[in-house]
Amino acid sequence: MIQVGLFMSDTGGGHRSAGRAIEAALSLRYAERFKCDYFDAFRACGYFPWNRAPEIYPLWVRYHEPSWNLFVTVTDRLIATSVGRRQLPRLAVPRTRRARRRSRAWDIVVVLHPAFNELAVALRRTAVREFSIVTVVTDLANPHSGWYHPEVDRCLVPCAKAYQRGVELGLREERLRVVGHPAHPKFALYNRTKAEARVELGWEAERPVVLLVGGGEGMGIERVAREIDAAALPVDLVVVAGRNLALAERLRRYPWQVPTRVYGFVTNIEAMMRASDVLVGKPGPGVIGEASISSLPMILIGGMAQERPNTPFVVEAGAGEAASNPAEAARILGEWLATPGELARRAERARAIAFPNASFDVADEIAVMSGAPRPVG
Repeated sequence: MIQVGLFMSDTGGGHRSAGRAIEAALSLRYAERFKCDYFDAFRACGYFPWNRAPEIYPLWVRYHEPSWNLFVTVTDRLIATSVGRRQLPRLAVPRTRRARRRSRAWDIVVVLHPAFNELAVALRRTAVREFSIVTVVTDLANPHSGWYHPEVDRCLVPCAKAYQRGVELGLREERLRVVGHPAHPKFALYNRTKAEARVELGWEAERPVVLLVGGGEGMGIERVAREIDAAALPVDLVVVAGRNLALAERLRRYPWQVPTRVYGFVTNIEAMMRASDVLVGKPGPGVIGEASISSLPMILIGGMAQERPNTPFVVEAGAGEAASNPAEAARILGEWLATPGELARRAERARAIAFPNASFDVADEIAVMSGAPRPVG
């Protein structure tokens, strides 16, 4: 059994989601050959307040997003320098004793968080036995400089722009590879047509279905849904509120003009995306990767500092449009619906930027770096 140390943190759901996607791909491709160990280095190795980062992060971005955006911008610039790359991560994760004990079991380390590359490299320098380091960049169009460290063995990136940024930050080209964003394999393996997916979900919609998602907390989708409803567009709405129970209950009580289904946390989002015609939400790399695999046009609104570069990436590809506010999102949707063939064209362009096999490609890289034999067939 090959032991994989997954360096992540629950500061947002994307890092663990990427880990789950990679773990699933390893299981499907290399049955029972790999065991994944999720290691939250902030919680295990950080002094206060870093050891409380998973609790602090959602409160920070909810109540004072501008200061979070400033923090991301400043650290991006500092870590881009060699001094910043060495020193800033050590301030966040100085207590490496726990990591050193855990590292004795790892055959390979996979870094899924931009703060932990330096920790992984430092552990390897003092490790009892050698291990490979693979960084999987889960930001999309303009990744934070913390993702790039010249001493990792592989840096797997989601697109050509992320590859070029790695070159500019000093990584050797042979250590970089474009694989796409590692969406869960279930998106690529889901083989229902749109009509079949609607039957599976019990949706009897004959009009276009607009899917609104706001991550685990349903952030930002309530006002957008109400604007679309107020415009009385010829659509059905599906709103996923995630773990935000208060939001879900509020939306269920709202007197909708258009047919609307409200969900809380779901585990079948791949079926919902396949059954839908348009996605509206924040420009998170995970949802963009999943939507593109599902051939789903996107109207993107808002986003934090690390997410905002993803919007022009989608727009330039023709796979979606940017909305500066909920009213503009409703207007764009209305224009798409009024233009014959527009949704089909957008769906085709969304599919063109998809990497449906990304999680399997990551799994294969991990296998190669850890010396596992390739699967047969």
